[in-house]
Amino acid sequence: MPSNYTEVFQDPDAVEKYAERTYAPGTFSSIVSSRQTSWLRGFVPSAFALPPVHHDFACGTGRVARMLAGLVEVSHGYDTSEAMLVKGRELGTPGVAHLVGPGGAVPEIAPGRPALVTAFRFVLNVDDELRGQLLEFAAAALPDADAGMLLIENHGNASSLRRMRRTFGRLDADTWFQELSHDHMLSLLERHGFELVGVQGFTLFTQGCYRRPVSWLAKGVDAVFASSLSKWATDVVYIARRR
Repeated sequence: MPSNYTEVFQDPDAVEKYAERTYAPGTFSSIVSSRQTSWLRGFVPSAFALPPVHHDFACGTGRVARMLAGLVEVSHGYDTSEAMLVKGRELGTPGVAHLVGPGGAVPEIAPGRPALVTAFRFVLNVDDELRGQLLEFAAAALPDADAGMLLIENHGNASSLRRMRRTFGRLDADTWFQELSHDHMLSLLERHGFELVGVQGFTLFTQGCYRRPVSWLAKGVDAVFASSLSKWATDVVYIARRR
């Protein structure tokens, strides 16, 4: 992981590339995002009796808030990159965007409303200190087991086909390659007073498998089996609540 990862998206050009190319229609990321959207839009109404207040840690352009549009009372997005928040407004992200300093995110608590805390495409790319900041933020928003839910995406599950990239891939794979194990995630959650209540997988295959000539097979298998084989999915979301 580059030491300057958190600074990369201060650059508007990097943000534009991320928003317009990484999530361009038909790309691996956009397909996974579409699956996440379908799952979230089923999960949230079933998990909450009232539309929750949504807190999106490291919200970026607000992709998760757009997924949840109409299902939450309000979305609050927190990010250190003004360029990301500006792009989010251009993309029509609903809710309130908060530009925060490093370690300065504080959830906007709404008494009497359940909370949903999300952190997508964050924990894989940062160190344990920043992961700890996320869990501290989530603990502030979710003081007890009845307060709501926490959803954390790990888009580099160590117990997946992604491990083969390190073993058989390019020699420079360590430049950006990161992986995070289930045990590490469980340890992080337990350390901050959370318990895991579920795991949801979205793709068993890696980005390279979504290119021809094997893309049709990867997409078909993922559509059928990624959810039931969540433990071995490359991209997973952990569902947790306070103990």
